[in-house]
Formats: sequence, C-alpha cells, structure tokens
Amino acid sequence: MGFFDKFKKKKELPKESQLLSETTAVPQANTMVNILFDRLKADVKELEAAITEQFGSKCIQHIDSSHPAVTHIMLRIDDIECVCSYMALPLPGDEWDIQTLLSKNHYITEEEQEMLINQQSFCIIAEIGGGRTLEGKRSVCLTLTRLCGALLTVDGAAGVYYSAAGLLLGRKMYLNYVAITRQQRGNAEYFPAMLWILVAPSQTEDGANVIETCGLGEFGFLELQFYKPTEEWAKSYEKLYIMSTLQITGKEVYKNMDTISFTEDGFSIFKQSGNKLAVIGGI
Repeated sequence: MGFFDKFKKKKELPKESQLLSETTAVPQANTMVNILFDRLKADVKELEAAITEQFGSKCIQHIDSSHPAVTHIMLRIDDIECVCSYMALPLPGDEWDIQTLLSKNHYITEEEQEMLINQQSFCIIAEIGGGRTLEGKRSVCLTLTRLCGALLTVDGAAGVYYSAAGLLLGRKMYLNYVAITRQQRGNAEYFPAMLWILVAPSQTEDGANVIETCGLGEFGFLELQFYKPTEEWAKSYEKLYIMSTLQITGKEVYKNMDTISFTEDGFSIFKQSGNKLAVIGGI
C-alpha cells in the first residue's frame, strides 16, 4: 500500500470528473491574499522589478498611481488576470487579530513575528472570478503563490496573511514552499496546502478536543475535523494536510458516513455537522 493510499476511502475511486459532480458546494470564485511589509511607502518600482524578474515585463498590463496612498498594478500571469494593490498604510486592526493569528500559526520566526506586529504597509493580491471550478481554483492559487513569492523578495516584506483560512505565514517558510511549487509545476498531484489551509487545534461546544482545517470551504469542500484524536498531534496535522491535498487535487472527496482506514486493522467514519466533516475513531 502506498503512503497516500492510507488516506483514501475504502472503495474504488471514480474519475476526477465524477468526483467533482459529487461535491455539495463549488469553490469560492474570488481569491485574495495580503503581503505585509514592515516599512511605510515601499518603492513601487521595487515591486515592479520583483514581479518582472519572475514573470517578465509583459505580465504588467497597466499601473495606476493616481491615488497618493494606493498603487494598482494590473497583471496577466499564466493567462490569469490579477491585481496587486499596494497600500501605503498599515493593515487596519479591525481586519485581523494579530495575537490570535500568532497563537494558531507557528511557522513564523521571532524576527518575522516582530515585523508582522509592526507592519506599516501591505499589498492586496486579488483575482476575481477564476476559481469557479476546482481546476480553476487550483490554477489561481498556484499562480498567486508564485506572485506572493516574488513580492516577498522585496526589502521589508514580512509575510503573508490569507484571511479566508486564518493563515499568517512568515517569509522564510513561504519562500521555501514557493521554491517547491516551482519545482513541481506540471505535477497534478502536488498542491502547497500549507499555504492555503490552516490546521489547528480547537474544541467543540461540549469541550471535546479536536484538530481541524480552515480553508477547504474556499475549494468547495467541508472542513475536516479529527474528533478526540489520541495519536501525536503532529501526525494528525500531517494526515489532515494530506487529506486536504487529495481533495484539492481532485483525487478524493470525503462525505458523510464514508469510512476511511489509516491502519490495516482499523477504520474511521466521517460524520457531518454543519460545514464540518468529523473523522471519528481510529485516529
């Protein structure tokens, strides 16, 4: 049995087209992510240079600098149109809770934490309408991953905030996954789930410990939850990221009352509650 086979349902897998027809939701069509800087008024020419170095000068369609505090860079990358809007002001406090985010996101160095807490300006990276299908959503996310990677090379770039999943990621970790993403271009089984899905501990209303995802809903899936896991949490994290990747890449769809086996002699059952799909037993 292959490593990924342990995370597949105990029945013959249909083709991707059949899997997609079984989903109960569709992806969120629009995708937006923020790049945070610890300096005010970063030179927009630096942003342009970082983008063109990675994607070529032809990717820039238009630049609008008519507003003194906002510059919009319209881009076309991999046949995907997106906008990079640089805001020469801090990300407003009502847009995020930095301390809560830091408590849930652990892949941030102390230096990056300080930079993020003291952020002075930010970029909004937005793509509108390209994620209406799972394939389209993947393509958009992969392109925006590379674009974020390019912008993170600009002096003062501290990290990435993806509000749809509650993800706050430091520059170092993000760039590591960008490098892997570049190497894996064309590999249909690869997706940098850690840059788009948060896996974190939580508690249910009855006080039970769980580990769950946040961000799968953006791809049209129910959030996955391990209910009262008994194994090391690191193993549960790994499993949830793998299971998320299998769904995002169209290899699997988990549904209410399905069973799954992580070991040869045991199985777990999926039980849906609202927008979450709990995995119970055998974890």
